[in-house]
Amino acid sequence: MKMWIAFIDSALSILFFASNDLARYTMDSQRKTDLKNSIYDGIFAHMFATLTGGVFLTGFAIHLGMNEFLIGILGSIPFFVTIFQLPTSYFILKNFARKKIAYRAASFARLLWLPIVLLAFLPVSHKSTQLLLIISLIFLSHAFISISYISWLSWISDLVPDEIRGRFFGTRNMICGIAGMIVMVVFGILLDRLKIHSPTGVSLGFFIIFIAAVSFGILSLRFLKHITEPSVHKSFTHISFQRLTLLPFEDSNFKRFLFFSLFWNFSVYFASPFFTLYFLRDLNFSYGFVATLGMISAFADLLGMRVWGRISDRVKNKAVIQFSSWFAIALPLAWTCVQPDNIFIPILLHLIGGGFWAGINLCTNNLVLRISPHENRAFFFSVYNIMGGLGAAIGPVLAGLLLKSMTPLNLELFSWQILPLQIIFIASTLFRFLSFQLFKFVKEPEEFTVGEMVRVIRGIRGLNTANGFNHILHPFIEAPQKHRNH
Repeated sequence: MKMWIAFIDSALSILFFASNDLARYTMDSQRKTDLKNSIYDGIFAHMFATLTGGVFLTGFAIHLGMNEFLIGILGSIPFFVTIFQLPTSYFILKNFARKKIAYRAASFARLLWLPIVLLAFLPVSHKSTQLLLIISLIFLSHAFISISYISWLSWISDLVPDEIRGRFFGTRNMICGIAGMIVMVVFGILLDRLKIHSPTGVSLGFFIIFIAAVSFGILSLRFLKHITEPSVHKSFTHISFQRLTLLPFEDSNFKRFLFFSLFWNFSVYFASPFFTLYFLRDLNFSYGFVATLGMISAFADLLGMRVWGRISDRVKNKAVIQFSSWFAIALPLAWTCVQPDNIFIPILLHLIGGGFWAGINLCTNNLVLRISPHENRAFFFSVYNIMGGLGAAIGPVLAGLLLKSMTPLNLELFSWQILPLQIIFIASTLFRFLSFQLFKFVKEPEEFTVGEMVRVIRGIRGLNTANGFNHILHPFIEAPQKHRNH
C-alpha cells in the first residue's frame, strides 16, 4: 500500500502541484498536504461509490431476485435522502462542526455495507424479509452519504483557495474518474470470470466486490481524518429554519428553475435506473462489457467537461443546456433500437451520452450558482437538490410499478417485439421533451441563444482535448469567468 501511495503522490505532483498554472500559486506546506489528502480521499471514496452503485448494485439486485419495482426503489433511494441535507445545512450554520459530521456520517455509510453483505449471503427462510432489510440498510447508508456530502462540500470549499478552486477540483475529478473506471472494469471482468467457472461464482464475486468497497471506504476515511478544518467566523443567525427553507421559493426565477428540475429529473430517472437491467437481462450483455461501457461514458464525460467548460466560459450556461438536452431527450428512444448482438451502437450511445450529459451537469450546477444569491446559498442549493431529488425519486418508483403491471404484456409492432422496458424508455423520451419546455422560462444573466452559441463555437480556437484536462470542473464550482468582449 505504501508503494501505491508513493506512486499516486508522484502522479499528483506531476498533474497538479507541478503544473505551470499552479506552481505560481504559493501555499503553505499544511495546505498542500490537505489538498493531497483530499485527492487521496476522493480516489478511494470514488472506488467505494463505484463498487456499491451502478452496474454492481443492479446486478446484485438481480442476483437477489428483486423485481423491477424493487430495483426502481433502489434507484430512487439516493434522491429521497437529499431531504436530510436541509437540517444538516441548518445545523452547520449554527455549529460549524463540518469535519466531525462529514467524517462520522461517511464512516456509518461505509460500514453499513458489512451487515448488507452478511444479510445477502446468510441463509434465510423469509426472502421478502431479507430483501426489505437489505433495502433499509442501503437507504440508511445513502442517508449518511447525503449528510456527509453537504458537510464535506461546506468544509472543503473553505479549504481550497478561490484562485485555484476550479483547477484543483478539475484535477481531483479527473483522477477520481480514472480510479472509478479502473475498478469498474477490473471487478466487472472478475465477476464474469467467477460466473463462468463456478455455480456459486456470482455470490462469491459480489462478496469480494462489497468487501473491497468497504476496504476502499475505510482507506478514504484515513485521509479524510487528516485534512484540517479551516477556522471560520461563527455568526449566529436569527432566521428560523422554516424561513430559510422558504427563501428559494420567494425568488420567482429560482422557483421556475426548481419546478423545471422537479419534472426534468422525474422524466430522466423514470428510465435511468433500468438501463443496467436492460443491458444485463434483455440485451444479455456481460458484466465486463457493461463495465466497459461505463468506462467509455466516464471518459466521454471527462472530455465533455473540458470542452463544455471552455464553451460555457464564453456563452454562460443556458444555451449549453438547451443544446445538449436535445441529445439527452433522444437517448432513451435510441436504446430501444439496440439489438443483443450489437456492440457498436451501445459504444456510440455511451460516447454521445457521456459527452452531452457532461455539458448538462456542468452548466446546470453553474446555473444554480448564477441565479441564486450569495447569502444563504447553501439553502438554495439544498432546496434545489431536494426538489430535483423528489422528481428523481418518484420517477423510478412509478416506472417500477408500471413494469410490475406490464410483466405478462407481449406487444408486437411490424414483427418487432416491444419489451416492457422499451415502453418505459419511449415514455421517458416523451416526458423529457415535455418537461424541458419549462426551461425556456428560466432566465440567466447575460444569457446567449443556441444560435449565438453555435456562432461563438465556430470562432473558438484551441478546443483541443490534447491540451489536457485542466478545465475539467468540479460539479459545484462555477467555470472560471474571464473578461472577454463578445
